[in-house]
Parts: sequence; structure tokens; C-alpha cells
Amino acid sequence: MRVISIDGRVLEYRLERRGEATVLILHGGHMSARCRFGEETFLDADYSVVVASRPGYGRTALGAGPSAPEFVVRLASLCRRLGLRDITVLGISVGARTALTMSRVILMCPTSFRPWPDRRGRRIAYTVYAPGVERATWGTVHRMLRQAPEKHLPGIVANLTTLDGAEAVRRLGPDAGKIVDFLLRCQSSRGFLVDLRAPTDVTDNVAQPTLILASRNDGAVSFDHAEHLATTMQLATLVEVDTPTHLLWLGAGSDHTAAAIHSFLRL
Repeated sequence: MRVISIDGRVLEYRLERRGEATVLILHGGHMSARCRFGEETFLDADYSVVVASRPGYGRTALGAGPSAPEFVVRLASLCRRLGLRDITVLGISVGARTALTMSRVILMCPTSFRPWPDRRGRRIAYTVYAPGVERATWGTVHRMLRQAPEKHLPGIVANLTTLDGAEAVRRLGPDAGKIVDFLLRCQSSRGFLVDLRAPTDVTDNVAQPTLILASRNDGAVSFDHAEHLATTMQLATLVEVDTPTHLLWLGAGSDHTAAAIHSFLRL
């Protein structure tokens, strides 16, 4: 894990060099560059991978944004300093809003620029992820998963799926352990409250090829967000996958996620 100062603002990132082509990964809520998820597809294709923590997550300063257009200026500077070229940007969940202001784009389970989450979800989020509270929230979740993962995982996964929690875990199969690992790395820090701010809608300005991947089983971001983005951008292609949760790289159907990404990268 590394940090760099750009225009006096700290930005945290992680870089794994492979080939000349690069994917820049912008994770969604509750995740930082410390999270190693969704990368294998690109590494297997000999892409270099750089993962940047968005404002308020990890050690990236809030002032590195906080808005997506401001943060993108610093991301572009980071890529230049690292000598990275031929860049594809992967935006996951709410990270999609930042990715869309950049070059060739892949969006996974994206939030659009419409209100998200709904009013009830926002009330809950402002309560359980407030400063001084979010550590206790995640501490409780982490403790439950460490003590009795088989008992508690279906109830926790229920927040990420439209399926019954137990059915979603069944469809995750061997990847159930990976979702536990994912959840154990989650922290909100100050970043998630930034994610709840009204975003700057840039869809009218998006002219680059964009692959959108989404599942109707996603319980964290509804499928209509992906549909909305696909209908409002000129060169967007929407691919529906049948993964059981919000995490499109895990469980039954995740092979279709990888296949769609490989096809897009070959264009």
C-alpha cells in the first residue's frame, strides 16, 4: 500500500505491474485499495492493476475530492506519475460515478446519478455509518463473522441480494468464504457519508465505450440503475448476469461476468 501527495492532498493506492495495458479500479462503498476483489480477471489477461482509495476511504484525504470531477483530476495525475498508459477504468457500485468521468469504462453493479439509496436506506446509513459509530457497526459485523460465519452469513448477505439470504449463500457455493473475507475488510471511514452526497451527473458528456454489468439479484443497487445508465449513454452496452448478490465476481454466474469483461477488453 502506497500514498502519494498530489496538489497537497494524500491519495492511497496499490499497484501490481504486469503488461503495458492497465486497469484502474475504483471500489464502491465501504472499500479501499486494501481490498483485493475483482482483480483476477484483469491480472489473468496480463493487465497491470492500480487500485485507488476514493476520498474518505483508507488514507485518501477527503480533500482529494470530494466530488468525482475533482478526484479524477488527481487520478489522472497519479496515472501520469506512475507512467501508466492504455487505461481502462473499472467502477464498482458507487465507484461508477467517478469512473464515468474517465476513459474506456467498465461498470459493475453501478449506481446511476439518480437518488441512491432510497429514503429509508439513507436514514439508516446516516445512523450506522456516522463518525464515531461506523467502527462499532463494522466491529459487530466482523465479530459475528469471525465467531459463527455459517450462522450469521445468510442474514448479512440478505442486504446484498433480492434472494433469500440462505439461497444466495447456497448459490455462492465455494465463494461463500470469499464473501466473508470481503466483509471482514469493509470499513466506512468518512467515505460513505461522502458517497451519500448529491453527485454531479455527467452522463450527457460520456462518449467513450462503456460496458455495464448488473444482476437482477443485486439487493444493494437495483437493476434499474444499470438500465438507466445504458439508455442515457451513447456507447453503453448492458450485459445482465445471474450472480446471486451485489458482488458480481462471486458465485454462480460469475464466469459470465469474466467472459463479458474479456470480450470488452478485446475490442
